[in-house]
Amino acid sequence: MKDVGDALTIKTLRTMFFKDPQTTLGIDKILFLNTNQGIASASYEAKKEMCHSGGIVQGGFITGWLDAVMALACMAKCGTDVLVLSLEIKVSFINSAKIGKLISTGTVIKNTKTTAFLEGKLEDKEENLIATGTSTAKLKSNFYKF
Repeated sequence: MKDVGDALTIKTLRTMFFKDPQTTLGIDKILFLNTNQGIASASYEAKKEMCHSGGIVQGGFITGWLDAVMALACMAKCGTDVLVLSLEIKVSFINSAKIGKLISTGTVIKNTKTTAFLEGKLEDKEENLIATGTSTAKLKSNFYKF
């Protein structure tokens, strides 16, 4: 997919999301940003160190990937200076995630100046659904100064 929307916002977010904590979470690449609708997609590399018994990725990483991509989608729509603070997050684990590339996609469902409702999904490279998530976030404008 091709990026859609404000080029400066897209460039800024692509730079911001290749720092900690995203690098700690194993971000591989931002695949797509839509600043008009608030959609983001990124690939993550699940590593052996992220797994527990039987090579299954620990749920905290899955939650982190969903949380991060939902925040990325929110910043794409609401602005690069907005801090997205998760007030609540719910994750449904549908299938096990294994070592390798995983694709996380987030969408802004609704937002005001101070609150956003977000949803996300995580799929493997064969497009099998691994997990879904929803989040309510508090938005703090003018947080990041550029």
